[in-house]
Amino acid sequence: MATQHRLAPQNPPKPRNPQTVGVVMFLVAAFLFAVNGVLAKSAMEVGLGPLRLTELRNAGSMVVLVIVVLIVRPQAFRVRAREIPFLVAYGVIAFTLVQFLFFFTISRLPVGIGTLLAFLAPIVVALYVKFFRRQPVRDRIWIAIALTLLGLALMSQVWLGMTLDAVGVAAGLLLAVVLAAYWILGESGQTKRDALSLTMWGFIFSTIAWSIIAPWTSFPFEVLGRTAAPMVEGWPALPVWLIMTLGVLFGTITPFLLVLGSLRRLGAARAGIIGTTEPVWAALLAMALLGEMLTPIQGVGGLIVLAGIIVAETSRTPQVTTGEFPVPEEQP
Repeated sequence: MATQHRLAPQNPPKPRNPQTVGVVMFLVAAFLFAVNGVLAKSAMEVGLGPLRLTELRNAGSMVVLVIVVLIVRPQAFRVRAREIPFLVAYGVIAFTLVQFLFFFTISRLPVGIGTLLAFLAPIVVALYVKFFRRQPVRDRIWIAIALTLLGLALMSQVWLGMTLDAVGVAAGLLLAVVLAAYWILGESGQTKRDALSLTMWGFIFSTIAWSIIAPWTSFPFEVLGRTAAPMVEGWPALPVWLIMTLGVLFGTITPFLLVLGSLRRLGAARAGIIGTTEPVWAALLAMALLGEMLTPIQGVGGLIVLAGIIVAETSRTPQVTTGEFPVPEEQP
């Protein structure tokens, strides 16, 4: 008769730390957003303008997400009347204004500098918390602003009469304000909805807005058949329609979902610190693939701006929330 042996008790696997998961999600999102900027610029160089590029990206993302939600979470299509104003505002700000201003900015500035201007958003968030929500912010926010202004002065080389395109810089600064609003709304919105359905509804209302602003009857569909120049010697030249498809799947839907998931785990303040890796990725990819070289002075200025952004992120006290609804800083 076989002897039965009692199996030794197995230690249950340790749950994943939501902080670690959130950091990884935002790092991947930052890299994908940087790739997105490089791909978008290659499409713009063959005639697809920032406005139409944003419109097409949003519509494609909306179609994909509607299909996914129909399959995995059809109940997410239920919307209460009181949700609609928030979802409209979120869609227009997050997916209409943020994307258009980003593409417009990098159409007039190097990708690395345009992305860096966008990531002045943490300073905007900190100032919003201090002056509008009347919540405590450490005095180091003023150091952050001083570092940022110094870095921007070096990047734009003001002593040479402002070598950067002034309209592009203005668009980048406005983008920082809009991106800050997106972070605040995104953190708040997840107290009521999951990231997938929130993103889907955002793209739905954004696409509606774009269809009114720029009707599809005048869309330059012929541009989609053009071929962009190879980004690296020896690489194949990609048609614009393929660049847009990659942009929808991996430059829009995936990173936006990752950012929302990261915000839920980290909060807007800590997620923003991790987001400072995006301008670094963008600058490196733009140099490698687009040949957009920065001068040594501009590189130093960029590093000073990054330092200012990180100081701004750490100026907010841990108990501060950024949303219109309370959002816990720690998720079990």
